[in-house]
Amino acid sequence: MASADITGHIDSQRPNVSRPWPWIGSAYAPSLQGASEMRTKAQHDTENAWLTYGHSTRTMPSNVNAQKAFPHPFLAPPSVPLIYDLRYSPTSLRFPSSSPFTGCGYEFLRVPLTPERPRQIRLISPDFPWAFNIGPSAGEESVTCLDVLSALYAELQRPLTDMEWGTAGDEKRASLIRARDRRLWIRLAFHKSLNSAARTRPTVSFERPVQQEPLLLRVDWLGSSVAFMGLVKDETFARRRFAPGGGDHPETWMVKFQKL
Repeated sequence: MASADITGHIDSQRPNVSRPWPWIGSAYAPSLQGASEMRTKAQHDTENAWLTYGHSTRTMPSNVNAQKAFPHPFLAPPSVPLIYDLRYSPTSLRFPSSSPFTGCGYEFLRVPLTPERPRQIRLISPDFPWAFNIGPSAGEESVTCLDVLSALYAELQRPLTDMEWGTAGDEKRASLIRARDRRLWIRLAFHKSLNSAARTRPTVSFERPVQQEPLLLRVDWLGSSVAFMGLVKDETFARRRFAPGGGDHPETWMVKFQKL
């Protein structure tokens, strides 16, 4: 089982965003005089969601600590209020038209993952074989929702190793190849559309190299299930996931995905 501790080196791969907004309650909120009423409403909805989250009466399995069972509503299934494809940077995420955050940027995810403000968490999933340790990015005191998505994206952009390829069966290998080809086709189509819109000849070729086959990335392991669908607690799965004798683990969350 591969495992990666990304608390140290992940900062350089995260979006470098300045913070023009002060900390108000549980979210950064615009303080500029011309801030729209929509964003003020979004701030209030965030705070109200925290209150709802903090007093949740949802029934939980007996093996789950109910007080720590739910992340911030931004990352809580089943109704994650954002649309994010893990093949692209978190800067590409968007909020649907039905969301009070429509028109807001990814900077709004600079909120603590939980009220406990963890200094380190671990991500696992039945959809991939790795475990990712995540710490706060530079300037943060605890892990934020944006830290989670940025770290997950950075780790899934790593090339697949020979060992990881070797552990994959024939069906998984075929799925990896299909996912890689689909990812490259989307990238090629996107750049062709840009070149067509600009009516200029492309200066960089995005065609496949003739002498070297394109790399497989960890994100290809997900196949078509590349839509982020939130974090959940599953202590039973977590116990099965880690080898005996490994000692204590950071607070562990299971990542859910959906097909695109």
